[in-house]
Amino acid sequence: MLTLILADAELELVPQAVAGHPSVRTSAKRRGRSPGTLLLDSSLHHPALRNFPEGERRGRPDIAHLFTLLCLDSVLNAQRQLQTIVHTRNDDVIRFAAETRIPKNYPRFVGLMEDLFQKGAVPEGQPLLTLQRGVSLEKLLSGCPSPRWAFSETGERVQLWTELAALEGDLTAVVGGFPHGDFRSPVSKLCDRMVAIHEAPLRAWTVTSEILVTYRQRSSHRARPPG
Repeated sequence: MLTLILADAELELVPQAVAGHPSVRTSAKRRGRSPGTLLLDSSLHHPALRNFPEGERRGRPDIAHLFTLLCLDSVLNAQRQLQTIVHTRNDDVIRFAAETRIPKNYPRFVGLMEDLFQKGAVPEGQPLLTLQRGVSLEKLLSGCPSPRWAFSETGERVQLWTELAALEGDLTAVVGGFPHGDFRSPVSKLCDRMVAIHEAPLRAWTVTSEILVTYRQRSSHRARPPG
């Protein structure tokens, strides 16, 4: 089983400190919602983030969108060999049931996340997505299988296939959910290894796709009968 975590993801509702900014109020009016119920989105709210703390990396729900699409549409997920989790900068943890179908249309994904932040579970009754608040990455990882590897450009350079082929059992893989910079959480202390799979920095969705495909190939190779 592979547990794939998008960590420190820049997925959050509009902070109160910028809820009154004209760019936020305009998008809220256009959608008929109150500013505080909107997802922060740098493509819409860039002027509001210009002088906001860490504003250059915040408001990137598109990263979580691409991550969840890759995970939930993967062969590994169809084989029920994947657990998909998003951990946000505010220590909100979103868990996705394997049968979840994430909207491919980005605005619909935004609406789904806004409903989830408001309700805590979607759909209500028999939820496919659940939201837990106040769960640090440390607490989240304490309940995940070992070993736990964090994928970072500052990690040890490895050949992913070679490393996974030598691995026995499950793996928890942690991928950064931000556009640039480093993890906000102390992943080097929380994970067993920090690994890099390329000499240059890679996008979160690129790393995710490499992990998904290589882990599945490794599992298929092991299941193949000898001879």
